[in-house]
Amino acid sequence: MNKKNRIPIFPVLFKSDDINQLYESFEYFNLKVYNEAIDYNSKNKTFYSYRLIPEYFKLNLRDASFKTKIIPQYNWGYSILLNPSDTIGSYMQRQFNSKKRNIYTRYVRRLETCFDIKYKMFYGDISKTDYNFIMQALYDMIIERFEERNELHKNLHEWNYLLENTYSEIINNNASLFVIYNKDEPIEISLNYHFDKVLFSYLSSYDINYSKFGLGHVEIYKQIEWCTNHGYILFEMGVGGMDYKRRWSNNVYRYNHIILYKKTCNTISFKVHIYIKKILIKEFLKSKKINEIIPIINMFFRRNKNNKNNVIIESFELNDTFMFETHKKIDHNSKNYSFLKKYICSFIYNSKDHYSDIIVLKNTTNNAFLIKGKNKFQSISFVR
Repeated sequence: MNKKNRIPIFPVLFKSDDINQLYESFEYFNLKVYNEAIDYNSKNKTFYSYRLIPEYFKLNLRDASFKTKIIPQYNWGYSILLNPSDTIGSYMQRQFNSKKRNIYTRYVRRLETCFDIKYKMFYGDISKTDYNFIMQALYDMIIERFEERNELHKNLHEWNYLLENTYSEIINNNASLFVIYNKDEPIEISLNYHFDKVLFSYLSSYDINYSKFGLGHVEIYKQIEWCTNHGYILFEMGVGGMDYKRRWSNNVYRYNHIILYKKTCNTISFKVHIYIKKILIKEFLKSKKINEIIPIINMFFRRNKNNKNNVIIESFELNDTFMFETHKKIDHNSKNYSFLKKYICSFIYNSKDHYSDIIVLKNTTNNAFLIKGKNKFQSISFVR
């Protein structure tokens, strides 16, 4: 894996041979993790550079001949710090007021009311068939979601590496896949990494047809629940201040760029001095948000300028007068009608019907459909 494709998160970095040779132990939130001394040939390296190290970690060197330079980065991370006695309920009680708690628990209840929902954590055991199926579903979700947003996902350049290596990492208890299923269909997937008592949600996405159901919040809720049931104290959401992270997080921290070099090597010290200056300039530019200009420009040029069909949605009660005789029942689970799925999901979120109770009819005279539940129905018309 080339340098630019390395996964830049501590659960992966801290298990590398370099780190095991350099550091005797790590400390975080009154916990200490020891590294076993290993016979590893580093080819007499005298310089190391590690970025995105959470400031809450203390790293204890083995070799006193190395000098450490710590540069605070203009990046903030978000995580959920749990008490050893926590349950999902006690954490939410502490983190949210009653209104917010009701909103997030309602997402979970509504999802389970409307679909045949299963939750599965693949950790230490997964078949290759399940693995390939889930990873392909995750990839498809990411592509579809970011196309809808007219954005590019920043981590897709490493996808081939993830696909090739994650299976063995799951088997070796270094990674996991958390999946929310509707029957046998994955509708939300999170790829996680594990370090000691930390679960790091590295890459996740969901089926955008289910957007109404707040699957991102359901995923966090259920993974916190998993953490409390398995003795984990930290659910990491990593770098970036997205709104959902701010809501759930109770541990906001800054990242550090750590540079190690030999004290006795003067030639290296000069190179390190230049390198440090470059890093400081980079962080200064980030503090002025210079790094955000190019993504904004790229997003502007990626905007979808094609004309889309207009959709007219009308809701009715079952006792309202409607000309059902002009409509014919269709199999809405057919791929031919997959474009209706997001409207069906939105309808049952509001009606609280179960998906199996839904009937869909097509107007035989125009491009319109009826979604019919137990007590309500909805007209969907596509107008060019």
